[in-house]
Amino acid sequence: MPTGEYNINDSLVLVGSKSLRITASASSFSILTTQSFGDLSAYTGVASGAPSEGVVGLWIYARSGDLTAITCRIGSSDADYTEASGIKTYTDAFDVQDGWNYFVFKLTGGSTTGTPVWSAVDYLRFSFTSSIADMIVVVDYCTIGDGNEIAANGLGERFTIYTTTTTVY
Repeated sequence: MPTGEYNINDSLVLVGSKSLRITASASSFSILTTQSFGDLSAYTGVASGAPSEGVVGLWIYARSGDLTAITCRIGSSDADYTEASGIKTYTDAFDVQDGWNYFVFKLTGGSTTGTPVWSAVDYLRFSFTSSIADMIVVVDYCTIGDGNEIAANGLGERFTIYTTTTTVY
């Protein structure tokens, strides 16, 4: 387990009853699914090829400093996809705070390989780069939006502001 205080456990979830806990054995690791996401062309702005809009979002629980980069590949196969780097919308940079972080992957800023068919998406891969080999990260709640700023978020609010508040009675 990484050194330092890290509030992570088997029951840590952001929404629903399950999340994916990853204990990496290398400083670079990925998660991949080939489940069918169906027709996402309404979100990408095109039926196939390079997206004209669209943002994928992902909630990640991690420790500040351990995670140094995340990329998302999404498309119709492992040969036809768009890959984008994860950023925080309020900083437009890669920035990890201790705890839950919401990253967006602007598809228009990504690079397209092959010719993704957005009406038949069944390939999604997130790749993580860490500064340590024994990284623990929890992934929960992947989203997609049709704009260029932030993905749709079923939670109804976005926990992306990290400030301390004081209640005065």
